[in-house]
Amino acid sequence: MAELDAASNQIPRRCHVDLLTTEEYAIRNAIVLVEQLGADTRLTEAVILLQQAKDKVSDFVDGVTR
Repeated sequence: MAELDAASNQIPRRCHVDLLTTEEYAIRNAIVLVEQLGADTRLTEAVILLQQAKDKVSDFVDGVTR
């Protein structure tokens, strides 16, 4: 289950597939494609890096500074 946004008590925009930007959606699709390759620690690491990239893009879109 997605975490609620502490400030607004709602599910964050980045968790709604229909609200993703084109760039976020492209990274999400890349994650799905890599996961379809099978099970391997190198692929797991690639998925983690892609998710981190998506999070950075989402932070930019949402105006989040960390």
